[in-house]
Amino acid sequence: MQQSSLQGGNLGAYLNFRDQTLEPARNALGRVALGMAVSVNQQNQLGQDLNGVLGGNLFTAAAPRIDKNANNAGNAAVSATIADVAALTTSDYQLRFDGTNYSTVRLSDNATTSLGTTLPQVVDGFSVNLTSGAMAAGDSFLIRPTANGARNIALVTNDPAKIAAAAPIRGTAALANTGTGTISSGTVNAPPPLDTNLQQAVSIVFDTPPTTFTVTGVGVPGSPVAGVAYTAGADITYNGWTVQVTGTPVAGDEFTVGPNTNATGDSRNALLLAGLQTQNLMANGTTSLQGIYGQLVGEIGAKTNEMAVTSLAQDSMVAQTVAAQQAVSGVNLDEEAANLIRYQNAYQAAAKAMQIAQTMFDAILAINP
Repeated sequence: MQQSSLQGGNLGAYLNFRDQTLEPARNALGRVALGMAVSVNQQNQLGQDLNGVLGGNLFTAAAPRIDKNANNAGNAAVSATIADVAALTTSDYQLRFDGTNYSTVRLSDNATTSLGTTLPQVVDGFSVNLTSGAMAAGDSFLIRPTANGARNIALVTNDPAKIAAAAPIRGTAALANTGTGTISSGTVNAPPPLDTNLQQAVSIVFDTPPTTFTVTGVGVPGSPVAGVAYTAGADITYNGWTVQVTGTPVAGDEFTVGPNTNATGDSRNALLLAGLQTQNLMANGTTSLQGIYGQLVGEIGAKTNEMAVTSLAQDSMVAQTVAAQQAVSGVNLDEEAANLIRYQNAYQAAAKAMQIAQTMFDAILAINP
């Protein structure tokens, strides 16, 4: 039986609730969970934990759910991964193959995206890949990128020492410097660089005249790199980190970027982790995790109020329908009670007449001839 044929009754209402309310809410909550898990994991990987090593994942991020069409003729197996949480939507998708080209249909608005003749391809923040086998013309798969995000989120570890609160590098100025130049503490670039590069000290020495500087260090391509133009406050990026030098250094002033040892009091990465709450990480950089969660709560509240109003309207309609039906074919208890009294009085009158007739008949029989 096709679902479209179930337009009424309890079963139709249940299916309508599932498709229009429950599953969209599940997808939206899953997107929030995936956004938090992936963003926190990425930021934690850019920090240094209490053991002095680069941080790892703190949460498990659920993979997209894939359901194979039971009528598929091919033997293809399809997988999907989250490629960019910022681009995720709350929709489900259908992957189709016409015999030559792959395409996806976003089921929330039926928008079709052509993927060409080969996989993997990225669509709306998730990557779809042909794991094994081959599709036949007309084969399809249902892909639900965020459906299991909230259900499957979990902690990878319960060890608080694994929280990478510190930054793995720090910038320092040589005590012998005579200029007014200062160096920032530095940040680690995404994606996480090699730990071996972060452990290498890199020196920045200003030339004569101090409009350029020379960079020297293991992992720096072409080290030493001389004649790098200096602009106060501009990014200086090597070995997976970025620092800024400001002020007016003089010739011979030296700055060093190296590993952050004995960093138990460093909370630079912890502050960046906390800042994820209000950063525009979702919906293609237009809103924050807090924003999309608030949007979900608002939509659920509006839908709940809509259902409450609809329920009252339906109750009123049923009451009016019953009243109309009863007005035509129903029983009026007052009318029936009046009829019973009338029938009772008629019965009593008939009984009295019979009593009188009996008395008269007996009197006639009693008369002597």
